[in-house]
Amino acid sequence: MTYFPIVLKLIVGETKMPIYEYVCSDCDSKFEKLRPVSQCNEGAACPECQQEAGRILSTFACFSADESGMTSSVGGDSCSSCASDSCATCAM
Repeated sequence: MTYFPIVLKLIVGETKMPIYEYVCSDCDSKFEKLRPVSQCNEGAACPECQQEAGRILSTFACFSADESGMTSSVGGDSCSSCASDSCATCAM
């Protein structure tokens, strides 16, 4: 089985920096910010209204492919948005 991982870190020079997601409680804007792990618990200024925004948990999907190329989700049955048993037949 071949896995196609989602890249969660970008390499800037020799430093690996994760991308964090934020949501602003004032204007409901969602945005991402590339920053060092040492700043992971710090808030970020909203690009829309410049108010302090809090970090949220990132959601992502992960898929694998077998030798025939058929894909399926990893870590569970079907995704929550469809009733298909395989992502190859999903209407999304």
